[in-house]
Amino acid sequence: MTSRPVSGPHNYDLAGGHHIRSPPTISARALHTSRATKYPLGLHTTSGPEVDASTLPTISEVGIQRHLRLWQEQRNKQRSEAGAANPEAFNNSDPVVTRSSEDDAGNIIETADTTARDLLDADNIPGVEEDGTTSHHPYLRSGDVVAFRTQHDPILAIFTRNVGTQAQFYNVKGEWFHRPIRTVLHVIPRMFSLPEIEPILPYLPLTEISNDELDQVHLVDSSVPRSIGSALLDKLQGFHRESAEIYRKYTERIDGLHSLVAHDWKREELPLHVIASKVLQKPRRRDLTEAMLFTIHTALAKDSRFCPSEPGGLRIHSIWKVNPLKQVRDYEQVKRWLRDHLEVVIVQATSSEELSAPNIQEDDSARSNPISRFIRKARNLIRQSRVHREVTTDSSIGPRPRQGGTETSDPHALITTLKMTAFDAEERLIVDYLKDWALTMNMPNIGGTWSLGPMLLRVIGMYEGHDLNVRTGALLLKELGIVAPWENYALYQPLSHRLPYRGDRQALHHWNLASESARSLVSNGGPLEDALEGLRTDWGDMNVYCIDQAGTMEIDDGVSVEKIEGQDSRFWIHVHIANPTAFIKPVSDIAQYAAMLFQTRHLPEKVYPMLDPGLSQRYFSLANDRPVLTLSAKITTDGELLATKVTPGWVRKTKRITPGSIVRELGLNTSIQPQVSHVLTVGQSVAREIHTTPEETPVSTSEISELRLLRQLALARHLKRQVVDLPWTEHIPEPRVDTKPDGMVPTFYRYCGRQFIGDPTISWKAEEFSPTVETRRNEALTFVADLMLIAGEIAARWCAERNIPIPYRGTRRNPSLVGTQEAFRAEVLDPVQNEMGYLPRVYRGIQFLLMGYPHTNSSPLPHNILNVDAYAKATSPLRRYPDMIVHWQIQAALRHEAQHGQGSLIGSTDDSYLPFSRARIDAMVHGIEVRERGYNALKFWSNNHWIMQLLQRAHVHKQAPLPAVFDVVVTAEKIMFNDPRRTEATALVKQLSGIGAELVENEVSARAGGFRLGDWWVARIERVETGLVQAKLRMVPVSLTERVGTDILKRFGRSAMYRVY
Repeated sequence: MTSRPVSGPHNYDLAGGHHIRSPPTISARALHTSRATKYPLGLHTTSGPEVDASTLPTISEVGIQRHLRLWQEQRNKQRSEAGAANPEAFNNSDPVVTRSSEDDAGNIIETADTTARDLLDADNIPGVEEDGTTSHHPYLRSGDVVAFRTQHDPILAIFTRNVGTQAQFYNVKGEWFHRPIRTVLHVIPRMFSLPEIEPILPYLPLTEISNDELDQVHLVDSSVPRSIGSALLDKLQGFHRESAEIYRKYTERIDGLHSLVAHDWKREELPLHVIASKVLQKPRRRDLTEAMLFTIHTALAKDSRFCPSEPGGLRIHSIWKVNPLKQVRDYEQVKRWLRDHLEVVIVQATSSEELSAPNIQEDDSARSNPISRFIRKARNLIRQSRVHREVTTDSSIGPRPRQGGTETSDPHALITTLKMTAFDAEERLIVDYLKDWALTMNMPNIGGTWSLGPMLLRVIGMYEGHDLNVRTGALLLKELGIVAPWENYALYQPLSHRLPYRGDRQALHHWNLASESARSLVSNGGPLEDALEGLRTDWGDMNVYCIDQAGTMEIDDGVSVEKIEGQDSRFWIHVHIANPTAFIKPVSDIAQYAAMLFQTRHLPEKVYPMLDPGLSQRYFSLANDRPVLTLSAKITTDGELLATKVTPGWVRKTKRITPGSIVRELGLNTSIQPQVSHVLTVGQSVAREIHTTPEETPVSTSEISELRLLRQLALARHLKRQVVDLPWTEHIPEPRVDTKPDGMVPTFYRYCGRQFIGDPTISWKAEEFSPTVETRRNEALTFVADLMLIAGEIAARWCAERNIPIPYRGTRRNPSLVGTQEAFRAEVLDPVQNEMGYLPRVYRGIQFLLMGYPHTNSSPLPHNILNVDAYAKATSPLRRYPDMIVHWQIQAALRHEAQHGQGSLIGSTDDSYLPFSRARIDAMVHGIEVRERGYNALKFWSNNHWIMQLLQRAHVHKQAPLPAVFDVVVTAEKIMFNDPRRTEATALVKQLSGIGAELVENEVSARAGGFRLGDWWVARIERVETGLVQAKLRMVPVSLTERVGTDILKRFGRSAMYRVY
């Protein structure tokens, strides 16, 4: 058969190229635009032939998925025909990824299911692009070389293009294959230019292959001239040889790299280039070649003592967690003890069927073994625990009421603990091993250390009928009393959260230093040293409105409006922001702890403040006579921003007001129908601690007029920027938890067996969620948000004018999608809107993907979602460390201009006066994105943990009434990996705020033909699993109430939670 080129370009697959499922939303970021200019391919700048929407079946006829697929197929066909004569006119589009990261009020939600990160692709070697942005891309670009994991050495392949929902690669053996992007471990950016790979493209397929063929390699037709691919293969093989030579030259150091880079007792996070510099003795980063980085990456990927700091994130930032040397030594010691114990037991139990038989008699040598001592203590503690707490089928333990079931008004008596048995120094190594294995999931499998956990469970002999896995390991720690029965596992993931008292000794050390420094400042009683002394403006009698929820202890910001004499259509909006950075030096114990914690962690069971509450509430939280950094904008009544300024000052007249009062006083229409809700509570009622908080200030008629003007100006600016109302995540109320066994006792470091008497009280306001997409603005929620966005725009503009490096926020758009967004709206969105009367979230999510991927950078860049030229987060320095950085940089510039003349830095390239150089900011931006996603994941799984704890106690232990059945809507289907004959679906529970549940197939669903996307079912709870970080609700269907159709689609609104195709 004669080989022939495949004609026509492949279009970016709008419908099928992305996973769109999970906790929160969708986002996309693009390549820098210079590539489209350098290689002018038609599809980069034109939208291509239009699709006649009238030729497509309606949604009511085929449903959402089929409608999108048919549109894409027709568009591809037309583009293929248009480009058949030009083999160069292929699409250099790139895989788009959604990542998990939810900002505070006023910031676009950027979160999506963590599984969506399987598509994530990036250059993990940060540099500077021609557009001034750092080069950690979310996309693979045609010509990038990637490394895939194999059982042996990684395999290198060239990314050629997207083919439908699949990515296409050409490997070092001259074979092509399609493979999921999640398997890409490392990227060598731009090894090949587009002209270099274009000759091979006509001989590669332009259609998707079946799932069965994914990952299978295929030879390019043998009749293809060798010259077509030889240049590519020669270059790839040359790179392989260069890497092999580097390994030969540095064999000893590479094989022993852990001992060269690991700390003795601290777990650290190190970028790839830092590790490579240490191992290869190249102190200057520019001396590291791509082959060197690839060689070190290969060594790290093979060594279990290193693991990625973020699952699936190596392609973005290439940061590795490094386990300490002491941990490895301790594991080896535990392994020797266990081996010695088993040898003795085997000798003594040759006639016994069970090695763990408790009646085996031990000699003196066996008794002296720490494993033997630990087993005896463990068995005793487990037996005592089971007298009062039931072990459940999902390897968790049930509640234990206080004796007599009496209630108390003393909150400290809600839960008490009884110390039982202490573990000695040797036994503590075993406890540490179990915690690392079962809780932190940070266990390097060196010499089989992973197998020690199941072996320990077996020799203890108390877990017959349980799988001997990490879930049962966590159960053991609960029954020992090392951790609480209700422990939130998400808190124990190392380095992702850096919480004191939760497994991070370094965090605890810095917290103690910061607290001591804060107490020292507060105890002095006198005024703190002000870095902006002499520069502050007194805002006098100007009303400063602090709009926040009742009971908020730390107020970050307040707003005011100022009329301009003689100008009825122009006003100054002032956003007054707390100014702790003027009194806290960038190099100090307090600042170091803030940098490590990164931001205040608001969790249901506890708040972990970034700054010491005693210091921030006494000196910095907004109130009368407090210092502020004021960001001001001169704005017209039609939303035009005319001028900006930044002024340090003092506020004298603050007024507390809640969002609810704003709605009431201004008569706002929230545009959202009230939701049916009910409160679920388990546990005994307790009297809450009473905090003294400033009361809400009565609002006068003149003040209502000012608030109405502020709202008018904020809305005008919102409309002026033409912000797209994007698909926001449905709000799941947070549970409220009372748990006070020991206050701030470091539970992670307990080495004493305990019994916990009593359990937390958990309350949750469950709302009936409405799956209908609501496109109208909820003005009550967005009033303050719009004002904060204006402040972020002011800060970014002011810094950009002076070339001040700060963590700018923006988006990077894929140049291959220019024109596609407009075509998608004309050919899909508008017809759908006309047919259905609203825009389903599935379509709005794809629209979001086309707008650009959120990106943090040291230089300003456009934010396509907010539609501003520059943006920065600057309104929460009491809660977010990146905001503190922005304030420190601005303060330094204010002091410099005070000495050299106002505006003297405009256009300047001098940064010698700044506390943070551009190089330092460049090094920070990758970590900022990772830490923000980490916090969002922590918060999501913490909320989920406590909701599941509540549901388990209500369902299993009958501590609260639950309906017998619930209404659920199917949002995803998937094949169960452990039993391909059965299927389960992901569903959202209407009566429980739309929380996710697994819907398991049974005879009822089988008779209905299985689960289909958009189905509504009546279902009952089968069980609640709380034994691991990702606690979940499992349900079984009772009856099918509605099948997919137009009516169902109009009710469906959680499409950001599932994969579209």
